[in-house]
Amino acid sequence: MIFKLADIKGDVVRSADVAIIGCGAGGGPIARELASEGHSVVVIEEGAHFTRDDFSLNPAEAYMNLYRDAGQVITFGLPFILMPLGKTVGGTTTINSGTALRILHPILKKWHLNHGLSDITEDELNLIYAYLEEYLFVKRADPEVAGKVATTFLAGAEKLGLSCGWLPRNAKECEGFGSCAFGCPSGSKQSVDVSFVPDAVSLGADIYSCCRADEIKVSGGKASGIKGHFLDPRTEKPTGHKLDIDTQVVVLSAGAVYSPYFLLKQGIANSSGQVGKNLQIHPASSAIAVMDERMDAPKGIPQSSYVDEFQGEGIMLEGGTVPPEIHALALPLLGRRSAEAMTSYPNMGIFGGMVCESDSWGRIVKLPRRGYRPAILYSLRGRDVEKAKIATSLMAEIWFAAGAKKVFTPISGHYELTGPKDLARLERSSLRAGDMFAMSAYHPLGTCRMGGDPEWSVVRHTCETWDLANFYICDGSVLPSSPGVNPQLTIMAIAMRCAGFIDERLSSWGRA
Repeated sequence: MIFKLADIKGDVVRSADVAIIGCGAGGGPIARELASEGHSVVVIEEGAHFTRDDFSLNPAEAYMNLYRDAGQVITFGLPFILMPLGKTVGGTTTINSGTALRILHPILKKWHLNHGLSDITEDELNLIYAYLEEYLFVKRADPEVAGKVATTFLAGAEKLGLSCGWLPRNAKECEGFGSCAFGCPSGSKQSVDVSFVPDAVSLGADIYSCCRADEIKVSGGKASGIKGHFLDPRTEKPTGHKLDIDTQVVVLSAGAVYSPYFLLKQGIANSSGQVGKNLQIHPASSAIAVMDERMDAPKGIPQSSYVDEFQGEGIMLEGGTVPPEIHALALPLLGRRSAEAMTSYPNMGIFGGMVCESDSWGRIVKLPRRGYRPAILYSLRGRDVEKAKIATSLMAEIWFAAGAKKVFTPISGHYELTGPKDLARLERSSLRAGDMFAMSAYHPLGTCRMGGDPEWSVVRHTCETWDLANFYICDGSVLPSSPGVNPQLTIMAIAMRCAGFIDERLSSWGRA
């Protein structure tokens, strides 16, 4: 059953085999898998529960309801980077674009060689990926509903002879509403809230929404339950009702920002000193084109196409469309100039370029007097600044090849490109991190990383922590580095794998 805030009339005290904190790409699959094996499962989620009937095409409403801090989570460093995080049953999968890609082979090999994770084999992952792709109806975006922005950009890439195509997505019969980031109103996107969660509940799992975890209970060096309290997810004001669950296994799946923050607040599972460190975020730049013809944004799939010509160098272009109120935030203009530029919105197209970091790392820090909010410290460094510039100039070149009259970029001194001379000046420029404007990131990873060495990692390859028995962490935080592509499918695959180890543990106790 899914318990909403209105269902909670007093304190909740109960027991279960497994308690899971967080209901996103990590917690959702684990809940379903363990419930399917007959284990009693309780999930708590700080955000509220919404269905497709609650999703409108209003971005402001979605930011208030579905995002942490109304979508205004930022990193502190150079440059400031906007990092939207989901806070709802389904987690960030509810508000992402549905891209479903497998980890790159060289990245997995680095995990084997650099992090001692040879137990995670490519054959095993491929079996899990294949299962997930069937379960989530993963298929390439349909050009018929992808939208004109995507088809125009790909035409420019093909004209330049670049490797490009249509992204695989966990969407069933997508209608191209252009509102993936605000909840899918058709229910076609197979996010955790419409796939794993309903299945988990039908198999007996209980989910408490609007409930924040306060403490992992510990007894004899083992995790033995959780304590939490219920709250209004928008105001964060407690209702006065508490939750106390005794369990055999605890899973923390609060994401790469809030899982380490939770551990730092309680002071557990950090003998390595690695909790909160090693943050990577896939920083993203953008390029906005003004075309002679209408682009019909935001109609289409927000993220449907890609250019992967330079993926081996850590640059991946993915993109699509955003509604006008979000589009305006990406323009490097202010006041009247911004308003004048937005009159061309019907003829504008936007595309994004992600950087797989080489030199940039950040960390999650617990600071006093910030409420329930960590500080996210991150700066773009070294080769990654150059990668961001290359990604931006490449997108601009593609837009010009597609017929753009001008291209707006987020790079100081190069905000508006009108042709080859401006593009050449950008390509030859030497940039600092502070020259980048309006960057964003959507894939925080690495802050409770897996590894084979307890001195350099937080969890084993099974996702069980080195420090506490029966305590597992499974979300983007355990990925030791960026998988080189959008990580949701890999997080789900690691979660399925983790669920198998937990099932073995619980089943062995049952046999005993």
